[in-house]
Amino acid sequence: MSVCLRTAPHVRALLLYADRRFQTDRCFPFIVFNQNQIRSSAQGGYLLTARKNFGLVADKILAVNRDALDSLIQRGRDGGYVKPETPEEKSCFELMTFVDHVAGHVNGSHTARKYQRNEIKSLIYAVGVPVFFVTFAPADFKNPLCLFYCGQNIDLLQRAPPLPSRNDRLRAIATNPVGAARFFRKVVELFTSKILRMGQGRPGLFGPTEAYYGTVE
Repeated sequence: MSVCLRTAPHVRALLLYADRRFQTDRCFPFIVFNQNQIRSSAQGGYLLTARKNFGLVADKILAVNRDALDSLIQRGRDGGYVKPETPEEKSCFELMTFVDHVAGHVNGSHTARKYQRNEIKSLIYAVGVPVFFVTFAPADFKNPLCLFYCGQNIDLLQRAPPLPSRNDRLRAIATNPVGAARFFRKVVELFTSKILRMGQGRPGLFGPTEAYYGTVE
């Protein structure tokens, strides 16, 4: 009997494996993230242009010189400034001014960040400008919960459990970024539920919270 398991639940199950073999693997998170980006871009990317330019853009796409496009791509891979040198390359650059590649659901893409900025602007129009800008960076290597997530033998039932040495704590977090990410997510959830008290019908530490927006660098 075969069971169809979607990618996200499968990866989550592997990352929460009991012996933490996938959490501490150096390559696994990067491979999964890259595969997810490639899959999302290939399945969901599309071209967007204004309706008045549709005919012009369609003709330009059909007339694109593949050799000129390959030359621009090859020069762009070096990370330097790419300047069109031939009429065919200038035509490719002109096409880029009419067309946007939309892949807003792809994590880390430029369009995803653009959508986030639009969401923030819409939120400002709806409820007003933000009153507080809060940035918090929890000291993960000093927190027993984070060390517990990273596989350290910590008794969380104690009020002040003994912690390993500083080097051991830093090494544990460096070798298990998944545990550190779980800890950060928990801190964010506690901040919104206990400090802001969002959606609880009572004011939080900063007063009544009508809305909030959070991003991760």
